[in-house]
Amino acid sequence: MDSRSIIRAACAVLIYCVSLGAAAAAILGGTIRFPGSDDPAMTVYVYSLDAARLRALSVPHGRRGFHFAVPSGRYVVFAAPNGAGAPDVYGGYTHCSGSPPPSSPTRCDDHSLRTVVIDRRTRRVDVAIDDWSLSDADANALDRIRGLSATAGPPPEGAPRFSEYPAAAAMAATTKLAAPAARRLGRLALSLRDRMKLRDVLAAGPNFAGDVTLDVAHCGAHCLRILLLDWRGGGVVDVPDLAAVDDDLPCRTSEAVLFRRDSRLLSVTRMRGRVIATQYYLWDPTAASLRLLAVYPRKPSQYCAVDPP
Repeated sequence: MDSRSIIRAACAVLIYCVSLGAAAAAILGGTIRFPGSDDPAMTVYVYSLDAARLRALSVPHGRRGFHFAVPSGRYVVFAAPNGAGAPDVYGGYTHCSGSPPPSSPTRCDDHSLRTVVIDRRTRRVDVAIDDWSLSDADANALDRIRGLSATAGPPPEGAPRFSEYPAAAAMAATTKLAAPAARRLGRLALSLRDRMKLRDVLAAGPNFAGDVTLDVAHCGAHCLRILLLDWRGGGVVDVPDLAAVDDDLPCRTSEAVLFRRDSRLLSVTRMRGRVIATQYYLWDPTAASLRLLAVYPRKPSQYCAVDPP
C-alpha cells in the first residue's frame, strides 16, 4: 500500500470515529426525592423538546436512582407514582429543584420545568426530581405529552362523569404486555412516527381504565385511530367505530379524545355532518371491550359557546 492509500485510509478511520463520537449518547440520570416517609414506585419520564419523543423508565419501590441514554438535544425530566393507590401527582426537575423547603423564608416560587441541554461534548448530566408543586397548567401539559387526557371544557348537561366510573387499581408499569398482543402489534398498519410513539406509550404502562393502554394514532388528515391494548388479557381490542375519528373540530380540538388512568369512561368528540357529537364509551374489563354508553349531539355554536377552563 502506497503512502497516499495509507493517508486516505487513515482519514476514513478518523472521519468514522468523529461521526461515532457525534452520534454517541450521553447519560441523563439522577435521583427522585419524594416528600414524607412514603417511598412509592415511580415512572420517570424524559421528554425531548426537539424530537417530541417520550422515554419512560419504571423505578421500583425502594430505588431512587435512574438513568437514560439520550442523544444531543433539549429535555425535560419528570416523574409520577405508579403503584396501586398512588397519588395522582407529578414531580419534576424544575427551577425550584434543590431549593429550601416551602417552610423556609427563602422558598422558591418558580415551579416550572427546567430544560436540560445535552450537546455533543456532554457525557453525563445528573438532576434531582424533587419538586412536587407543579402548576395545573404544567400538569395538563405533561398529561398531553404522556397521551393522557387534558383538562376538558364543560360537558353536556347530564353527561356521564369520569369519576362515576372508577377503574380498579392500576397495574404496575413493570408488567410485561402479554405475548399475543406483542405479536399483533407488528401487524398494525402504523406510520413510523406512530409506531415509535406507541412504543413509548407502552413503555409507560397502562394509562386507561387501570389495565389498558390507549393510544391515538393517525389515519390521515383530521383522522384519528384509537388503539386499545389490554395488559391483563394480552389482546389488541379493535373498535370499528373508533378506527377513523374525524377530529376537524372548530374549537376545543384537544378534547377529541379524553380518558383517564383511574376511570373506565372514554369520551370521543367528532364531527358528524354539521353536528358535533360527543360519544361516551365504557370499558368492560371482564369482556375486554368497549360499549357505547351515551351520545350527546350539539351544534358547533353550542359546543364552542364556553371556552374550557
